[in-house]
Amino acid sequence: MSQPATDRSHWQIKRFDNFEDMRVEHIREWQAAGETMRLQAAWELVFDYWVGMKGMHPNELRLQRSVTSFQRI
Repeated sequence: MSQPATDRSHWQIKRFDNFEDMRVEHIREWQAAGETMRLQAAWELVFDYWVGMKGMHPNELRLQRSVTSFQRI
């Protein structure tokens, strides 16, 4: 299986004088980001780990349920 193709052209490069300034900037960016962007970033991490590092098929990430009972209406 090949690595997932992720477009990272929107990433910015920043230079910091110390780690504290970098930490503060990262916190500021995450607080300014919307919920959708944070959820998307979390999903990308899960997907990259599942497919890229574990070598599993992406369809296995879907919700899987079994039918436990059914009734005639």
